[in-house]
Amino acid sequence: MKHIHTYYSPNNLYNKIIDGLNEIGKDLFKVTLDDLQPVDEFHIRGDVATKELIKLSNFTPDMHILDVGCGVGGSTRRLSHETGCCVTGIDLSDEYIDAAERLTQLLNMQERVKFHAASALDLPFDCNVFDGAWSIQMNMNVEDKLGWLKEVYRVLKPGGRAVLYEVCGNKNTPVYFPVPWAQDSSMSFLLPPESFRDVITSAGFDIEVWNDKTDLAQKAFAQMTEPMGEPNLPELGVHLLVGNDILTKAYNLHRNLDDERVSLIETVAVKPNS
Repeated sequence: MKHIHTYYSPNNLYNKIIDGLNEIGKDLFKVTLDDLQPVDEFHIRGDVATKELIKLSNFTPDMHILDVGCGVGGSTRRLSHETGCCVTGIDLSDEYIDAAERLTQLLNMQERVKFHAASALDLPFDCNVFDGAWSIQMNMNVEDKLGWLKEVYRVLKPGGRAVLYEVCGNKNTPVYFPVPWAQDSSMSFLLPPESFRDVITSAGFDIEVWNDKTDLAQKAFAQMTEPMGEPNLPELGVHLLVGNDILTKAYNLHRNLDDERVSLIETVAVKPNS
């Protein structure tokens, strides 16, 4: 787990994001969720996908939701902003959590959005406390998927819904590396969709929604070409989170999607009432 923690721990991240905002001429007293979107919605199809997941979730303002693997908190804040619910985000990376807290204060959302540095395999919460759970493209770095999902199940109230948006394996192997979530195979643990589904039900969940979004992921990355020479990167982007080889990683993701080496699944899993 240590090398995964290292991969997601860029130094001085918050200040780099602030520098990026300044460079593109944003007034720091008027920063919006949309201004931060290029750097803080770090998943396939970005805020478009987040908004689809929010619609799917049916989360309401009276709920308290857990975001597992929240990164710098982009979709955590978006979820709270769009639904009015309280959201608590956890992530393994102290650097991400520090940036998440400070960006949330910048947006004046700290009353409804909180963060903790913690492992998804050992959530620092009591049983049956959250009304819902939310996890966006985190399972790829988790070898013990059953352990992670059992923890989510444990902290959810009966009847609670877990919304998952996850990269899975596909019919062909191996995966081309590096990819956005991993520099090499030592950090990446992909199950084919049907195996992932089995793990979700083994953790105790009932599956309510199961959507294959692989074709939309392919469209999103269809224009990616193999990068040549020094990358020309924007002032504000996900390269601040996972390195300047992001274009190579995105190109490899495009190849993996097209060669049926990875897939993208959106699912809602429910903790039964009884």
